[in-house]
Amino acid sequence: MGVRPQLTLAKGPKGGRPNWAFLHSHQMKVFSSPKRYRCVVAGRRWGKTQLSKTEMIKEARKPRRLIWYIAPTYQMARQIMWEDIKDTIPRKWIKKINETQMSITLKNASVIALKGADKPDTLRGVGLHFVVMDEFQDMRPETWNKVIQPTLASTQGKALFIGTPKSFNHLYDHYMRGQATGEASWDSWQFQTITSPFILPEEIAEARRNMADKDFRQEFEASFETMSNRVYHAFDRSKHVKRVKFDPKLPIRVGMDFNIQPMSAVLFQIHGDGKDTKIKVFDEIYLSNSNTFEMSEELERRYWRYRKQIIIYPDPAGGSKSTTSRGDSDFSILRQKGFARLKYRRKHPRIRDRVNSVNKMLMAADGTIRTEVDHSCKEFIKSMEQTQYKKDTNDIDKKASMEHMTDAFGYGVELEYPVRELRVLGVSI
Repeated sequence: MGVRPQLTLAKGPKGGRPNWAFLHSHQMKVFSSPKRYRCVVAGRRWGKTQLSKTEMIKEARKPRRLIWYIAPTYQMARQIMWEDIKDTIPRKWIKKINETQMSITLKNASVIALKGADKPDTLRGVGLHFVVMDEFQDMRPETWNKVIQPTLASTQGKALFIGTPKSFNHLYDHYMRGQATGEASWDSWQFQTITSPFILPEEIAEARRNMADKDFRQEFEASFETMSNRVYHAFDRSKHVKRVKFDPKLPIRVGMDFNIQPMSAVLFQIHGDGKDTKIKVFDEIYLSNSNTFEMSEELERRYWRYRKQIIIYPDPAGGSKSTTSRGDSDFSILRQKGFARLKYRRKHPRIRDRVNSVNKMLMAADGTIRTEVDHSCKEFIKSMEQTQYKKDTNDIDKKASMEHMTDAFGYGVELEYPVRELRVLGVSI
């Protein structure tokens, strides 16, 4: 069997890149990066499709490459990319086009295929060399973690993630990996629509006039906006997330939620008092499919030297129930493990009071930041950002199971810093 040919590029009008490869300067930053995983967060009409197409064709020049373009749905993949990529690939490169499967086989045995994340069974069991995951913010996180990433292992394949912000979800997580100094395989960029030379300024101005400010920032400025129905609206990771150091001289305060999936604990310390009070969250414990006994062991493993300094603020329901089958209450298990200092109310505070206490201690009315959270507390940060109310209610939406970390934190904060009701002429305000 002969060696498959390496496809050569037709020269563009200036003798440089071919016509399909024309990229503006910001697209070239991405195109030129050698990193294995790259994440592009860009505003609408910045040129994400052109970049994706150019990247795929570049990879397809090498023999026997399997390249996929994945959109949130199969139909979106067809609408966004299919006609465009068929028209762009030089005809002399193409051996066969399969319209039904949306695949293009080249003469060098490389294949470009379009897929939808809504059909996960079609994405398993292959060895990919390169994948573009477009509109990644609208896919389920497990599409990458459980399905696509394993297909790149045997080939040491590469991935390009592209999307427009949609709150602080998995697109943001990938973007932050590209920004972290310790992630050698990752790179990431954030581009506003206005950075594209192909969009007229008056079009941007028109969009600004006709869109809500939050929507405009998200769609055109590639800003990671927060959800309008967030429970902890005062939290802003750009202001609250910092490097927080544990102080061995201060008490360790542990808010704890007794939910089996997951068991959650938030560890914090209180610095100063009065108006100068600051809460510093330095650690978290997040245990899937666990119980109070295992939570106690993990807390002991991490901070056994400081056991006498630990104060636990447990879910009040733990006095009468247990996450284990042994019959002991959650409180009893904590005490048996040597955690004698428990502070809790006899019954649950009102959810509204707990939430208001947390928001108050996140940021004072004058804008003073009163809580700092260490970068490592990822589950707690996610809970702060993604816990929502049910639409048009004051009830927390528990379908996404995002509330457990913030519930844990709230038990301690509400007890130490309750919202005081002022009464004027007998009227509660």
